Amino acid sequence: MSEATGGTVRVMLVDDHAIWRGGVRSMLEDTEFEVCGEAGSGSEALEVARRIQPQLTLLDIRMAGGDGLDALVALKHEHPRMAIIMLTTYDNPTYMARAVAGGASGYLLKGVERDDMLEALRAVAGGETLLSAQELVRSLRGVTETAGSEDLIMPLTEREQEVLRLLATGLSNRDMASILFVAESTVKTHVEHIIGKLGVSDRVQAAVWAARHGFTSKSE
Repeated sequence: MSEATGGTVRVMLVDDHAIWRGGVRSMLEDTEFEVCGEAGSGSEALEVARRIQPQLTLLDIRMAGGDGLDALVALKHEHPRMAIIMLTTYDNPTYMARAVAGGASGYLLKGVERDDMLEALRAVAGGETLLSAQELVRSLRGVTETAGSEDLIMPLTEREQEVLRLLATGLSNRDMASILFVAESTVKTHVEHIIGKLGVSDRVQAAVWAARHGFTSKSE
């Protein structure tokens, strides 16, 4: 990827609204970012990416042609060196968690100012990651102040609360382990302790408990 060389960065835009793609294309005119391909769905994005080999992709989350977060995983599987920034209207920790687990380099909200977008794109093109696991955990921690924990005979530890919030987003133990930088077996142990402390039968019921006690983000 062109870092300090001043070269052109090949960009793909993925969104089911052509007007939005046109607006971003205009924002990138006369910059080092060249829009080489566009797609209106995740499946189309895979086809376009195979053809043009973009270095950077701006990917919407909610599209008529499928889930952009599923497309993220598929694109990173086929093009592991391609940087992907999620560009969405949803400021949602659940989506952020899936984006981190899927390998996104950034998470921007639509309506971002041109200068801020260019700064983000340049950082990612230079190899930086704008969406860190630490930022995600802080975001999830801000959703609630240990709501419901005071009712438990054995309160959840801070790490168990973090795991519960991630579990409530639907992530697997492996995905949670990658976000928290711990072994998958460690996450499994935390989940077992959480289930025991909550007095529920399985991880699904733990997620339900989390939703009832304010441990999950609000719906979009």
